[in-house]
Amino acid sequence: MAAAQAPRPSYYPYRLADARAVYLEKPGLAVHGDGISDDAPALQSAIDRVEETAKAGIVFVPEGKYRLGRTVNVWRGIRLIGFGSRRPVFVLGERTPGFDSGDGKYMIHFCNFRPKPGQPIADARGETFFSGIYNIDMEIHDGNPAAVAVRFHVAQLCSLSHMDFRIGSAKAGVEAIGSQIEDCRFFGGEYGILSGPTSEGWQVLLLDCLFDGQRKTAVETNKTGLTVIRDQFRNSPRALAVTEHANEKLFVKDSRFEGIPEAGILVSNYADPETQVNIENVECSDVPVFLAFRDAAAPEKSRQFPAKARIYAVRRFAHGLHYANAGAKEASPRIETSIDWSPLDSLGPLPAKDFPELPARDSWVNIATLGAKGDGSADDTAVFKQAIAKHRTIYVPTGRYRLSDTLTLRPDTVLIGLSPMATRFVVTSSTRGFMDPAHPRPVIETAKGGDNIFTGIGVEPNYNKGAIAVKWTAGRNSYLDDFYMPYTEQNVTPATGEYLGLWVTDDGGGTFKNMWNPNRLAPDGFRVTGTSTEGRVYLASVEHHLGPEVTMKDAANWTWYDLQTETKIGEGIAYDVDACKNISFVNLFIYRMPTTPSPYAIRMRHSGNIVFRGVHNFHWRGKAFEATLFDPDRNMTVREHELSFLEIR
Repeated sequence: MAAAQAPRPSYYPYRLADARAVYLEKPGLAVHGDGISDDAPALQSAIDRVEETAKAGIVFVPEGKYRLGRTVNVWRGIRLIGFGSRRPVFVLGERTPGFDSGDGKYMIHFCNFRPKPGQPIADARGETFFSGIYNIDMEIHDGNPAAVAVRFHVAQLCSLSHMDFRIGSAKAGVEAIGSQIEDCRFFGGEYGILSGPTSEGWQVLLLDCLFDGQRKTAVETNKTGLTVIRDQFRNSPRALAVTEHANEKLFVKDSRFEGIPEAGILVSNYADPETQVNIENVECSDVPVFLAFRDAAAPEKSRQFPAKARIYAVRRFAHGLHYANAGAKEASPRIETSIDWSPLDSLGPLPAKDFPELPARDSWVNIATLGAKGDGSADDTAVFKQAIAKHRTIYVPTGRYRLSDTLTLRPDTVLIGLSPMATRFVVTSSTRGFMDPAHPRPVIETAKGGDNIFTGIGVEPNYNKGAIAVKWTAGRNSYLDDFYMPYTEQNVTPATGEYLGLWVTDDGGGTFKNMWNPNRLAPDGFRVTGTSTEGRVYLASVEHHLGPEVTMKDAANWTWYDLQTETKIGEGIAYDVDACKNISFVNLFIYRMPTTPSPYAIRMRHSGNIVFRGVHNFHWRGKAFEATLFDPDRNMTVREHELSFLEIR
């Protein structure tokens, strides 16, 4: 049974002023917030109002309890964000009609575009971007056995964050997942999360979450591309289970399993190369079987991995198609399973987060109060420069903020938005100073070695041949999150472009999380050069660029979790790696759309100590890359499209 848990502190304890947002408040909306009256109509009206006025944006939900008597639909690009001294709670009352049986019984349903009258509602899909819920708890009372708190079949830059799911006797907290679930806790339910393939076939990041007291399985998954980092699983028969007869690309790191009597991890399809399981640093207590394979095709010695002590650590587990020391004469790919574990006296603490917390909320300065217009027309450059000179933490409400010069951040500058679709820095095409590719200039430039934070804001350089969207030279403790770099301003469609997207250089590093760079005018989408500073990338989607989607040159000490590319142009490749070392790629998805053949996805030169843990080279409507990796120095071509472990020394 799940232990009783007190509510956690509110992530946004103060009201954030935003003239373009909608607030779930009277007198504008007939809302109660008392946990008794049905607030589903008022919440739906608030969501519809954002869609009608801006297509994408924010509904702010004040502290209170909001009973939902029916499903509420969240349209593409809309975020629900709670605020107040206590987190707001969406409540499904005891024995709510319609939630007693059947499928599809959701409190919140993430959908695609809002349909026209008379047309059916479309589930969220591969074009559902920017949606999310933040700092709002979900609570399901007894008598709703079919209920699911959230259906979340979304695509890039979506998130469920800073939430508690008190599921009780209901079915699940979340059904069908996509993108990111961060800092969420799941109590009770048959399942915490019940998921199949994501809407676009990309990976999912499950980060800093807790699961306690699920009656069947904490997380059941199927072709999700699931990456689990710093998560805790307690008091459930199984922590992680792959649906029977299904494949999964699973990576688990720095996590804890406690009181899991059947199996910590249950996997199917032992001999299929699309089954890829990689584990690093998982500690267990009262978990008699760490991992088991469902299918009898698994060799006898590999069907179960029973515990050797009551408390133990699995420092490394790997299963799938292995290609160790690729390039050596004796190297050849084969299905392998290996485990490295040891007994413990007690469980240790979870590793600390590797990205900083946001500054105290009462220290945020609203740029609108300093005179920024955010209307896409007025030049807001001077206002931002003055704000950066005087204040550490600047909150940027939704709007399009036109810039005509570089914003250079101080070492401790923090820029915070809450929706990179609805909050953007924009440089209009042919802006003076950004048109000379011989002397490129960044739109945003961090401080060398700084502790900068940049989150929830998009950067739109448009057609400026000398523009760099973001030049990142900040240090190991810096943080770029919830970041979007769109194609171009409307009606500008040149055949070529010469500016850069995100460029990490000059010993830059830090954590980069939940990003989408689909700029088809830039030569590449994520460039890393000239740095040995540690870099960590979580859930980056880099697509549609003129050359390689990702370029690394003269770089070291980087780990890429859930990096996904989509190559559309000619014979463009996914990754170009040159003169690099100590680089790890985890759950790497390489997607190709063109029908023309391309010989390889990754070109690697003059590089060593490169490790891939989970590789998926695939296509749906075109042709996959013929080979996954080509290294001319070693005269090596790795042709396998599915790899659990690939090592290049």
